[in-house]
Amino acid sequence: MSKFELYSEVQLSKDLPELGFIKGDVATIVEISVNSKGETGYCLEFFDNHGRTLDVVVVGETFIQHPLEHGVVHYRTYSHS
Repeated sequence: MSKFELYSEVQLSKDLPELGFIKGDVATIVEISVNSKGETGYCLEFFDNHGRTLDVVVVGETFIQHPLEHGVVHYRTYSHS
């Protein structure tokens, strides 16, 4: 069983520099899968502040964490080369 639920909000726990995302960026889990080795993968959708999709990426469980209980959401400029 996954420790993260489908359609829940998560934060990146590591940078994804090749995609322009950094630790702390917020995403929504849109799919959960398990590979043949039993490893869980999470398909994340990242949105801008207008609700438009920036990107959809697949990461392993070590790349995400539950949002901080008393965290502050912060907007930043996103640019993907």
